Amino acid sequence: MQPGDRVRKSLAGRAALADRSQQLSAPLRTLLLMIYGDKTAAEYSEIAAKLPAGREGFKQLIDQGLVEVVPGDALLAPAPPPAGSEPLQAPLADVEAVEATHTIDEAKLQRALYPEFVKCVAAIGWRGVFLQQKVERAMSGKELLLLRGELETALAKAKGEPARQEFSQRIDFLLSQ
Repeated sequence: MQPGDRVRKSLAGRAALADRSQQLSAPLRTLLLMIYGDKTAAEYSEIAAKLPAGREGFKQLIDQGLVEVVPGDALLAPAPPPAGSEPLQAPLADVEAVEATHTIDEAKLQRALYPEFVKCVAAIGWRGVFLQQKVERAMSGKELLLLRGELETALAKAKGEPARQEFSQRIDFLLSQ
């Protein structure tokens, strides 16, 4: 692993958080929750050093396969085909049509709101760990908006009314776009 490599939750890590299938200690679970995939290995190592799990906990998450390392140059390269797979003869021939559950506007709304909600939870600090779980589970912009009041209340308690008002204004601005 290189310091510039990106780190993100693996599918096993997401599953472990969602259904608590693995017996993770509270410090490791908290550290796993804090990994969003937006930072490098070096940045997450520094974050881990400040948490109870420490750098050793970060290494444990990687060793257990709950966190995966994506080399910096792999982000630009196309994904290789799975080992032992045959090339598709008739792509999507066996796929049934599925009705969309979200509109394009709904997807844009979620992409716009999600980073703001994550920043808000990060500003709340340790009190926002459970809120981060709720934000991660939100599958649409509408579901994120249902969490808005709860986030604003927690932000006001943690950082004061001016911070809450600023967050509210940013969300209102995004909704007006």
